This record gives sequence, C-alpha cells and structure tokens, in this order.
Amino acid sequence: MGIRAALGAGRWRLVRQHLTESMLLALLGGGAGLLLANWAAGFLSSLPLGTNLPITLNFQPDLRVYVYALGSVLVSTVMVGLIPALRVARYDVNSVLREGGRTASEGRRRHIVRNTLVVAQLAGSLLLLIVAGLFVRSLNKAQQMYLGFDPNHVLNFSLDVQQVGFDKAHGEQFFRQVDERIRAIPGVVSVAQAFVVPLGVVSTDDPVTVEGRPVEPGEHLPVVMYNDVTPSYFDTLQMPILAGRTFTEADNEKAPAVAVINQTMARQFWSSDNVLGKRFSLKGPAGPFIEVVGVVQNGKYKGVVEDPLPFFYLPLNQVYVDFRTVHVRTSLPPEKLQRDIEANLHAFASDIPVREMQTMTQALQGINGFFLFRFGAQLTSTMGLLGLILAVVGVYSVVSYAAVQRTHEIGIRMALGAAPKDILRMVLRQSVVVVGVGLAVGLAAALAGTRAIASLIVGVRPTDTTTFVTVVLLLAVIALIACWIPARRATRVNPLVALRYE
Repeated sequence: MGIRAALGAGRWRLVRQHLTESMLLALLGGGAGLLLANWAAGFLSSLPLGTNLPITLNFQPDLRVYVYALGSVLVSTVMVGLIPALRVARYDVNSVLREGGRTASEGRRRHIVRNTLVVAQLAGSLLLLIVAGLFVRSLNKAQQMYLGFDPNHVLNFSLDVQQVGFDKAHGEQFFRQVDERIRAIPGVVSVAQAFVVPLGVVSTDDPVTVEGRPVEPGEHLPVVMYNDVTPSYFDTLQMPILAGRTFTEADNEKAPAVAVINQTMARQFWSSDNVLGKRFSLKGPAGPFIEVVGVVQNGKYKGVVEDPLPFFYLPLNQVYVDFRTVHVRTSLPPEKLQRDIEANLHAFASDIPVREMQTMTQALQGINGFFLFRFGAQLTSTMGLLGLILAVVGVYSVVSYAAVQRTHEIGIRMALGAAPKDILRMVLRQSVVVVGVGLAVGLAAALAGTRAIASLIVGVRPTDTTTFVTVVLLLAVIALIACWIPARRATRVNPLVALRYE
C-alpha cells in the first residue's frame, strides 16, 4: 500500500482496493453459506415427525432470508474492509517505505484487535459447543427415561375397519382374528390392541365425576386422559400393575363397567391407599359409574417431560372402537416380522389398509416423543461444529500470520544461537495466552448463559460438570494443535532466508 501511494494512488483508491478484496471474500463466504443453508434446510425439513398427519416442517429460505444474507455480506465488507482501509490510508508513505513495508504497519493496537477477535471466536465456539453438549446429553437422558412401559421389541400398526364398511359385529370378529393370526406367527410373544399410542399425536380425554363428591357451583370437572385397550395390553407393553387386576375377557358389555387407573389418579381423586372398588363416571353425577379394579404405575402420556398426570384405561370389550392400534411384542427384532404380519393380515382381509407399521422406538421419535430433543441436539451440534471450525481457522490464521510477520526476528534469533525449541516456545507463548483468555471468557459466558436453556433440557443441569470439562478440554486441545502447526513451521525457517526477508 505504501508503494501504491508513492506511485500516486490516492486514499480513496487505497480504500477501494481494500473494499474490493473484502467484498470478494464476503461474497464467496455468503455464497458458501447459502449453499450450506439450502442443504441444512432440506435436511431439517426431512426429519420424521413420527406421524402420518399432514404436518411438515418447512425451512426452505425465502426472499427475506436472501435479503438478510445480502445484508450480512455488506456488513461483513464494511467491518473487514472499510475500517482497516481507512487506517492504512492514514499511514505516512515515507515512514512506511523507510521501515520495511508490511511490518511497518504492525503495531500494538493491531495485535490487540486481532487477539480480541480470536478471543471472541474461541469464547463463542466454547459457548456453542457447551450448549450442543447439553442438548446431546439431554437427548441421551430422555431416551433412557422410564416411560411407564417397555418400548423395546414392540411393533405397532393401525387398522380402520370403517374404511371397508364393517359394522360392529364384523369389526369385533375381524379384530379377534387379527389377535389369533398374529399370535400364531413364530417370534410373536403377545398381541394387544388400543385406541391410541402412548406419546402419540392423538389422545382422548373426558370430564370425570367421582362418586360421592358433588361438584360445587362454578367448579369445573377435572378432565382426564384415557385409553381403550384389550386385556393383554398391560402385559404386551410391560406396564407394572401395583394393585388389583388387569382386564379379562369376562369384562364385556354384559359385565359391570371397570377401569384401571394410574397412581396419580388414585392420589388425586381419592387420597387413600385402597382405591379398589371406588367408582367414577364419564356421564355425570347420576352415572353410570365405572369401578376401579386395578392401579397401574405412572407413565408418560402427552410428553416426555410432563409432570405426572391422572390417566385411566377402559376395556375395549366394553367400548367398541373401529379404529385401533395393534401392539405386537416379539422375541426377534420387530423389523424381521413386518412382512410376515402384513402377509398374514392380507391373506384373510386383502382390502384392509395397514397403516403406520413401525417399531415402538421409531414411533417415540415423533413430536410428543424425542423429536424436539433430537432436533435440538442436531441443530446445536451443527452450530457448535461451525463455531469450532471458525475458532480453529481464526487461531491458526492469527498464529500463522504472526509467525510470518516475525520471520526477520526469528532469523536473527536463530543466527544468534536460538534453538528450534526456543523459537517454538516463543511463538506458542503468546498464542497460549490468547487461547486461555478465550476459553476463560467463553466459560464465564456459558456459566451465565446456559441457565436460559434450563427449561429445554431434561435429566441434566445447565451447569453440568461433565459437559463443561469435556468441551473445554476438547476445544483447548484443538486450539493448541492449531497453534502448534504454524509454530512448528516457524522453527524450520532458514536463518539466511529469514534475514533477507523483506
């Protein structure tokens, strides 16, 4: 720039030179970012929601996104190009040429600015990586959480006899045949039917009236979720019965109405240890009433992180439902029995559509299951990886540039007898300080900032020691490697070449 100014280039010409180079870099970066954004948008939009309902996620960029990207490019151009350009344009040409060109423009202020940028990159990367680590650990904890049933080795699919015009009699006969035929397939342990799937999109609830407990004027009846199930439902999903019994084939339309309730409903409605024989109604204080015959352990019904909710089960033999979900527990991997089950169903009912055949673990990846945890882990991990790349590039670039700027000094030191290890220590010393400051700032920001995501993670504290220690060590090692590579290269400089440098 000093030579250009000496040959007659004015300040505006020097500024334009800087801005042109900065604009080119910003446009290349913006273009690469848009390509990554389009790929990421397609990836995020393709994530399964665990349901066949017409629900989709659309992350495709629109005009506003492109305008925002263009604005980012322009802002980057100004920050990267204009400020340094104005500073260069103010230099005295004679002093620049007399002091050796490029090194004359170096000063304590520029070192501080560069180091500050690297500190900010390291701090931001550390914060992103810690958030990503918390979301990944939260996903792992959520998947290990007890849901009130065992989802392993269970295959689900749905049948709707209304679509083929079956009345109640034909529907009941069809569903009995489904149980018998599937149970006869080798590898099938048990078969159950229910109206809704645990943690599914569809749920059922009704207001409940407890016998002997009149409703006060202006008081609203509690609304409780429930499910209609067959007698083998609790064994198939391995739901522990804590008191009483489950349903039997004798619990049909001619028998008294019965229900199995969970622990929360027992405590909330009766506040006693013995709730067997207690009654409630879905029709009002006049009945008919449903008798409690069993208590099942609490589970998860609407979401993985929900507080304990009251819930009860009714026998399908007493309430006919023409749409049902079939649960099949297998001794083999459930995927291996899908074709056999479909072939068996179509053999005696070829016109019945079999929908949503998937394992229970696959079904739990839906919106009410682990989808948000998995989505959060994938999104934050991607952002953390990008932050890590930026931090490594920043550290490597600054250390490499600083080593190049000190080439003449390194040649003098080596000519005076400095060993390669002395040069390595000299180059690394300043870099290690910058890395340490960046990690310290990032750690402080993470300790303060991760509390904001406490409601979005489960099973792990926002200041989880394992996550913090692992991420800090990982980033420190990677950053030090990024420092060591240019520092090691500096030790291999030929002293004669270094002394003639510039």
